[in-house]
Amino acid sequence: MQRAVRYRVVSIVLCAVLGGFVALSACSNYEEGDRCEVLNGNDDCASPLQCTPKGLIAQGFNNSDRCCPVDRSTATADACKQPQVIIGGDATPPDGSTGPLPEASIDAPVETSTIPEAGPDVDASDDGG
Repeated sequence: MQRAVRYRVVSIVLCAVLGGFVALSACSNYEEGDRCEVLNGNDDCASPLQCTPKGLIAQGFNNSDRCCPVDRSTATADACKQPQVIIGGDATPPDGSTGPLPEASIDAPVETSTIPEAGPDVDASDDGG
């Protein structure tokens, strides 16, 4: 009976130590492009990475904060790479036209009102003189 109690105590202590190790290692030292939490500062990311807010992360990866290098031009993870600017491309914005306009005629509106048009205000008691 004492043997069973010993095994139980040893297994509980072993599970607690193993669980603590997993918890501590799961909350830090994330690599480039891995998710992090800005509220934790840079503690989640491996050195020399910093936790970059999701608003500064590349489209498609900006659903959470990410561990990125301070100099983003050296980034190797797609999440941390900044958009490339094409030099020498056509910088003029499109004029918005999509081709020739179709020929269309606009008919004058048809009067459907039964109320007579108002004319100049005339006082019926005025004899005009």
